[in-house]
Amino acid sequence: MSNVWIINLKDNRGGIFDKNDDKKFNICKKEKFIAIGWVSEPKREQANYKRANKSFNQIKKGDYVWTKNPKTKKDFYLLEITDDEIKDYLIEGNTYFLNNDISKSIKVQKIIEYSNGKLPKGIKKRDIVAISTIQRVKREHLKNETINIVNSLKKVIK
Repeated sequence: MSNVWIINLKDNRGGIFDKNDDKKFNICKKEKFIAIGWVSEPKREQANYKRANKSFNQIKKGDYVWTKNPKTKKDFYLLEITDDEIKDYLIEGNTYFLNNDISKSIKVQKIIEYSNGKLPKGIKKRDIVAISTIQRVKREHLKNETINIVNSLKKVIK
């Protein structure tokens, strides 16, 4: 059975970077992936990275992910993981992604977008907002509702 995840796609580096800017989010959207930051070896020694990386490495093809635009805070996306390969841009040396707080990614496809805070019946905004960078959904209600949304959309497509 598929797992359901929640991820924050914001640049949380602080300083001159605005965590509520949607540049990182829009790059992820354009490139059709989700990503985590921590774009240097010293940053990868931090406990927050280790927790996020452990979760990120557990994501598998066929899992579902909720995310939101960090700027609008009311545009939500339900995504499906389409690949098992995690790209590591620190190893590849991809400065474009690294300069935009993207160090690891995995491919996704958009299933549906919910704009202006309008979510499907049975799901509330607080249900699909991650406290940490990435977290697996453990509440059965949210997992079941997410799977029901996906299944109902797949029936419509057929």
